[in-house]
Amino acid sequence: MSRAKPYSLNCPISLSLDLLGNRWALHVLRELHAGPSGFGKLRDGLPGIATNMLSARLAELVEAGLVSKTGRVYALTERGQATRGILFELARFGRDIPAPENAAPTNAPSSQVAVLAGAIERAAGPLDELRAEIWLDDAPFSLTVSQGRAAMVAGSMPLAPVRLGFAWQDLEAVAQGEQRVANFAAQGEIAAQDPLQVAALLDLLQKAMDIYGGFK
Repeated sequence: MSRAKPYSLNCPISLSLDLLGNRWALHVLRELHAGPSGFGKLRDGLPGIATNMLSARLAELVEAGLVSKTGRVYALTERGQATRGILFELARFGRDIPAPENAAPTNAPSSQVAVLAGAIERAAGPLDELRAEIWLDDAPFSLTVSQGRAAMVAGSMPLAPVRLGFAWQDLEAVAQGEQRVANFAAQGEIAAQDPLQVAALLDLLQKAMDIYGGFK
């Protein structure tokens, strides 16, 4: 499957689009921001993508140095991790665009990880230190915040100082200004070894959703 014709312009935006602008490329990166994945799992997270299209996009991203392949597992490289900010801004720009009536749902938690982690990283200060296990729509993710950087990958966190579960719909309501993080957190179950870490997590999530919703 051939690539889209490059712009061949000495412009950072054009050069980025030459690398990321092929159909489904950003979606593949979005899925990999939830952690390393095999081909089948990636395909399951991308309704509508053809097998040959996914193979082509993965090969291109590997060649570009954004994705690595070890055996049958694909993972983001350090350069690939740097695309999270792009995905976050695209999500923030597009969240108010009406979806077509025939649009396929993308309710898998993996599709929200880049957005949530991107928002948290925007909200985190250079001195923030946090480890937490987050259950997003009943799927576990390990969140680590350190020195202003955030990492969020699929899977449970051993001996997590804080465990908190919520639905993406709850976070969207926060982003829309309809509720506060503390409200839905109080209605759920919070497992914590350190109350200060709970307060830090709730505060960081509130700041993150304020940024995502355009309040900051």
